[in-house]
Amino acid sequence: MSDVANRDVGGGAPTGISGIPPGVIPPFELTSPPELPPSREVRVPRRDEVVDPEPYIPAELQEPEWTGGFRGRVARLLWDRGLKRKAIRFLNCNKLGRPGVCSNYPFEHKFFVPHGCEVVFCKECADESRRELLIDYWHVVCNAVLDFAGERKEHERLCAVLHASDGWERQNAERQLGELWVRVGQRVREKGWVLARVTFTLRSDGCDITPERVKAMNMCVGVVMRRTVGSRKGYGMLFVDEVGFEKRGHLPDALRVAHGLNLHAHGLYFGPRLDWERTRDLLMEVTKEEFGVESRGFFVTAVKGFAENPGRAIRWALNHMFKYVSKPPAVTPERLTALIAAFDGAKRVHSLGLFYGKKPKREKKDCPCPKCRAMGIASAVCFEGHSLKNGACIPRLERVETLLARGYVPLREAGRTAVLTIGASREDSWGASP
Repeated sequence: MSDVANRDVGGGAPTGISGIPPGVIPPFELTSPPELPPSREVRVPRRDEVVDPEPYIPAELQEPEWTGGFRGRVARLLWDRGLKRKAIRFLNCNKLGRPGVCSNYPFEHKFFVPHGCEVVFCKECADESRRELLIDYWHVVCNAVLDFAGERKEHERLCAVLHASDGWERQNAERQLGELWVRVGQRVREKGWVLARVTFTLRSDGCDITPERVKAMNMCVGVVMRRTVGSRKGYGMLFVDEVGFEKRGHLPDALRVAHGLNLHAHGLYFGPRLDWERTRDLLMEVTKEEFGVESRGFFVTAVKGFAENPGRAIRWALNHMFKYVSKPPAVTPERLTALIAAFDGAKRVHSLGLFYGKKPKREKKDCPCPKCRAMGIASAVCFEGHSLKNGACIPRLERVETLLARGYVPLREAGRTAVLTIGASREDSWGASP
């Protein structure tokens, strides 16, 4: 067969398979395609690629140019205190964003998520932190109250009906949810439990607050509550660490002993009625042992309307407590720097008893496109970045002003607009936006 293939029909000289004599055309060689510069235009990003973390180890931090007014001065003071990473994050808070586009309409639906610093007492991150705390602990407190009243399964069933229905069926589910909360309030009151706001104040002599002092006060609050209730799990409590404002008070600043450095905690308590005098005496005893000076600052106030509508009372009480997360504590860079350093390595939000360890974990799932969601279209927002083997992710960041100029909009604002368009009910509105 090879002889036939190499012969020409007329019996001429041997040729190649195509009839062309060998050696006339040079052999074909594969060449790599030309390298094009990476495009920064709008496109559907690829899925995150799992990469080796070794090339992404950050280099040693270099001192930046300290610009930006008040924030720049605070960042420089943090750098001088040795908190270099906090200083860099604080200086660049919300100046960068992670872009993402809709998988269905990448040229029309473009979003970005601001890259916050997550430094305690940061004014730029305060609202977002408060919102996340409200969403998480709303479920924690409500689940504890529903479990105590034995109505959690029914509540979950009605919420599922609420999400999957509209029109008359949705209105009926909302009415049944209102009746359920009335039953919960009655059962809680019959068992002698209450929802109350509590405050613990630590006596101060005007000295600077340290991380050790913050942790010691938090320990005292836990010991006092455990002793006054007589059980570790016989109650539930959340509390937020707070300090007084630098220039505000009912006395002139010259007469203020602490000058705004009075460390205290605002809490939300769910459990049996507290004996105010006994709890105050326990606080005096525990603080005397820990600090050498007794503190008498304990206050408790019942949340109004809890027996009539527990859901609404919980919402109001959490909103009131977490407002202290976004409260500005200082007006001078020196004081704000000292407070950030004092809470370095110490949490501000704590949970005890029935609320401990109940904070829901963030599920990794696709972020729905808010504009498509408002139109009833299933779609997702795709973000660029590199996923590491340990589950972490290195996002691709760009300057916010550049993203705005290219037509990107903040994802949070678009999500809020979508929620208002859909008309989510008050029962699930805190968890509705992406």
